[in-house]
Amino acid sequence: MYVAGACRTRILSFPSLFRRFLSQDSTQHEEEVEKFNRLSDVWWKDDKDPLLLMNSVRVPLLINLARSVPVHDIHQILDVGCGGGYLSEELARKGFNVTGVDPSPDMVRIATTHADSYTGPLSVQYKCSTIEEVPEQYDVVVSSEVVEHVPCPETFVRQCAERVKPGGGLMFTTINRTTRSWLFAILLAEQVAGLVPPGTHEYRKLLPPETLTGIIADCGFEIETLTGMSFNPITWQWSTTSDLSINYAVTAIKSP
Repeated sequence: MYVAGACRTRILSFPSLFRRFLSQDSTQHEEEVEKFNRLSDVWWKDDKDPLLLMNSVRVPLLINLARSVPVHDIHQILDVGCGGGYLSEELARKGFNVTGVDPSPDMVRIATTHADSYTGPLSVQYKCSTIEEVPEQYDVVVSSEVVEHVPCPETFVRQCAERVKPGGGLMFTTINRTTRSWLFAILLAEQVAGLVPPGTHEYRKLLPPETLTGIIADCGFEIETLTGMSFNPITWQWSTTSDLSINYAVTAIKSP
């Protein structure tokens, strides 16, 4: 909930379900959680962070998806694997009611602290949680740059799909598994240019779009859009493209 002119965020945690006790069936891997805990200090430190700048393409895609989902009031959005809140906070600034969940307590604290520093109206809450622990359904569920980090992508996608209300929307952004993605997203971006911390991505975990869209369709969704996302290191800007060989986004609508 928010009051005009003030920022009211909530942080909810589940210490009894702390990540070290995750079961083997969990969609989250303890090593991945620890890896991102170690990277937590880089969030909100650089307004030229390519992941933050990705909002310029993923937010419009999500807004278009939300327009396809009729609601009586304000859209309720779940951001799965919200990290430090780059996407959640921007969506809240656009007027959505946003819940961000992440298994890293450090990430959740960073996201909450930054949202609390915002002086305008903001409706966002953060929970230290895995997707399995989310009991509610939402108008729109989004998971951006996360599915390539989970131990079982199919289970993760199905868990996200189950949190979508009938007729609601689902969106993923991720990296394709191609020679070009290895060259540009891993070798150049991580090892050469340092745009992303080394070791962030593992090539074997990357997911081809035909695999991801197939899982989504099997969950009772109709694919709405499938588009590439391209980062230009010269202009330092993202744009949408028909080229799916590196970054891409998929949106879908759940059967009523």
